[in-house]
Amino acid sequence: MNKTYFELFGLDEKLNLDTKLLQKQFYALSRELHPDFHQSGTKAEQTQSLDASSFLNQAFLTLKDKERRLLYVIGLYLGDLTEAEKKQIPPELLMELMEVREQLEEHKHAPTESLRTLLLASLSDLQARQKTCDDDIDALSAQFDAATTIEARKSILSQIRNIMLKKNFLRSLARTIDSELNPSEV
Repeated sequence: MNKTYFELFGLDEKLNLDTKLLQKQFYALSRELHPDFHQSGTKAEQTQSLDASSFLNQAFLTLKDKERRLLYVIGLYLGDLTEAEKKQIPPELLMELMEVREQLEEHKHAPTESLRTLLLASLSDLQARQKTCDDDIDALSAQFDAATTIEARKSILSQIRNIMLKKNFLRSLARTIDSELNPSEV
């Protein structure tokens, strides 16, 4: 299949989708493509139906989830991230990472209430900054949906990708702090 997921469902390429319409289209296409409706067909037709149904399911799962949809559209316009890019620490957060790791090491070997309080404050700050990232992504998503040129869309997606990488790093750092402070809950 050479169609994009949006084309498959007959939807405009947008980051903010009408998920009810997506689900309606999914159910309609599922009835057409599901392998159970092609059991009496040739082996080739059955295989084709199975492949089409699998593609449909993957497309639906991707588009119904906001973060997966963002990654999919970024992949369409900018290509997929390499493993190295996914693991790259945003330069502006490098010092913070080293400070938090140092605090975590101290806490591991000599836990104090003041250090715990400091780590809890860091955790709260990281969570608030993740929320800010989400808000920034939402605003840029609206801009993407209104953009009329490929260049503008690529520029917006590049910004979104950078924010997503930052958010993933913040999330990872928050989980590290949380697992150190609450080891039984992990």
